Amino acid sequence: MPNTGFDNSPSVATNLAGGVAGILSTRPNAKYMSGARCTLKINGKLVGFAFGISWTINTMVTEITTIDDYLPYELAPQRLTVEGTISALHIPGESPNTDGWQGNVLSFLFAPYIAIEARDSATNQIIFATDKATIISRSEEIRVDQLSNLTLRWRAIGYIDEQAPDIAHQANGYNQPTPPTASTSSNTNPVTAAISGAATAVGKALGI
Repeated sequence: MPNTGFDNSPSVATNLAGGVAGILSTRPNAKYMSGARCTLKINGKLVGFAFGISWTINTMVTEITTIDDYLPYELAPQRLTVEGTISALHIPGESPNTDGWQGNVLSFLFAPYIAIEARDSATNQIIFATDKATIISRSEEIRVDQLSNLTLRWRAIGYIDEQAPDIAHQANGYNQPTPPTASTSSNTNPVTAAISGAATAVGKALGI
């Protein structure tokens, strides 16, 4: 087994250096996100019994179709929805119900929103966060030969991630008026251009 520090090398210093290098790593933190370096908080409290979280962000659009065109004329924004799941272990006395995440048969009609936050523990960077989420379903399975686990499905109103919305808008120029350019005239509807040209010609003929 080469490069392990225990390869029967005649040099004792080589074995010691290899053994220490295997224990003390000088390698910097990985650049990629992983579950081991992620912290999950619900309502500002660390959740130690959760082992997985996932979310889906849907930007719904409506196709604007026109006659004699097999492609949509435009994809009009319609709605943004956020939903996901949390996988956790069931610890007796400490569960989503006892912590107030999900309402029961008496309180589900007026249960408050919960806050969900996933953060990178190495850089303290927010990966995903929302303060208006609600648990819409809970499924649990108990078997004799395994740990009991449960899956929570949630839905949220809005979210934030690594880049704040206002910074993203400023960086990309969203919601800013587009100055007219010479190339804009090339995208003019040909029917509108023809009508405008005909009106101009008639106006000149009549001396208007």
